Amino acid sequence: MTHIRWFDEVRAGDRPTVGGKCASLGELISAGIAVPQGFAVTVDAYAAHCAGFRDRLAGAAPGDAGALVRAAAMPAQVEAEVRAAYADLCRHEGRADLPVAVRSSAVAEDGDAASFAGQQETYLWTVGADDVVARVRDCWASLYTPQAVAYRARLPEERAAEATRIAVGVQAMVDATVSGVAFTVSPRTGDRSVVAVNASWGLGQAVVSGEVTPDEFWLSKAGPTLTARTVAHKARECRPAPDGRGVVTVDVPVERRDAATLDGERLRALASLAMRVEEHYGCPQDIEWALDASGRFLVLQSRPETTWRARQAARAARPANAFLNLVHTIGTQR
Repeated sequence: MTHIRWFDEVRAGDRPTVGGKCASLGELISAGIAVPQGFAVTVDAYAAHCAGFRDRLAGAAPGDAGALVRAAAMPAQVEAEVRAAYADLCRHEGRADLPVAVRSSAVAEDGDAASFAGQQETYLWTVGADDVVARVRDCWASLYTPQAVAYRARLPEERAAEATRIAVGVQAMVDATVSGVAFTVSPRTGDRSVVAVNASWGLGQAVVSGEVTPDEFWLSKAGPTLTARTVAHKARECRPAPDGRGVVTVDVPVERRDAATLDGERLRALASLAMRVEEHYGCPQDIEWALDASGRFLVLQSRPETTWRARQAARAARPANAFLNLVHTIGTQR
């Protein structure tokens, strides 16, 4: 299959072919980190999809461009390969019509210059080959959402061009009991001796989207040792829809709303896992994780942490900006 790459076949250097997210997942697997299995629909597949209307696409308004991508029939070879890979993934996981996450993976995404997270779409609990094919096309079309177009407009020309090259990841879903994010550096202070964890009930979409206020835990990397925790009131959680397709946000049972999502033992296990990921990459990481029903932590994504670096850059820029403003003021007064 020329348009499919399995996660366990790719590494960080395959970013130009499979995008940042899929390359990172393959890199994690190579390091022995538990990652749900899946495959990438390559950048070349998107190029083949757009080959017949590339000129129209270049001149179209963002909304019209997305509609063009979504309305076009996927090339027969690409579609056949996507369907075959999904069938293989179902067999690998031992489940017919396996629920999967269909996730955009732009070449510019999740690098060390900027996280680029959230600019394109992800579709959770996608079931069946027909829906997988449709959601892959939807991910391609999400290159032209207002937020993605606005983001690219702020990038240097070379980076903006790179950001229009997109792959798609298709990954076995984790029916998470708890999920969230972990930072291997304090996003507040830049302290690299800590691991910061946000966690909430159910799937991680509610945490990443800001729909719920998660529990917050701080651990010292020495040990690791829990040093602080704030247990939030968690009234809502994201769960698979009752019909088995897509996700819904539902009320959390009363007895769990004010209960801590993770105990000390699991927090230490999660912090140790996060530290392994950081050690592999050699820099602080922003990690999406899930805890499955068997009590196993899985890493869904890891990217270089950019929040603290962005704050540092903003602070460094302030004195220079103040100086330039002063020069401009003096100049206009003359």
